[in-house]
Amino acid sequence: MADVTIRKMIDDDLDVIEELEKVSLKAPWNKKVLTSELHENPCSVILVAEVEGKIAGYLDFMITFDSATISRIAVFPEFRRLGIATCLLDEMNSICKNQDEPVAWITLEVRPTNVNAVNLYLSSGYEKVTIKKAYYDDGEDAIYMMRSLV
Repeated sequence: MADVTIRKMIDDDLDVIEELEKVSLKAPWNKKVLTSELHENPCSVILVAEVEGKIAGYLDFMITFDSATISRIAVFPEFRRLGIATCLLDEMNSICKNQDEPVAWITLEVRPTNVNAVNLYLSSGYEKVTIKKAYYDDGEDAIYMMRSLV
């Protein structure tokens, strides 16, 4: 596993995270959406993973009462399979457990065609709950997954 530092996202990260979105996700968010998520969504927590001072990945999740939802997670191709995503998920779990009102479960949607992500979530304790038909803008279904933290 790489030597990973996890920290909260800052404005200076926006350009790199926008590029990460473009190379990693089918429907990437632009800088305007990322800025809004960073500054205007009071439920959002955005974490950045760095390896040797270089941004390797990020995770955006929302905490609402006793649950959390993963909005985005992405790792640059050259940093994949080094445990970066697992480090991000572990830090999210720690944040969720240490809230004044601890988070009981975390949910997410993932494309069935994103086999690596599905396997990551399964190995991280998430379970498949159901299929959301035509969930994505391109008509692809989503696997709805959940993990208990209690």
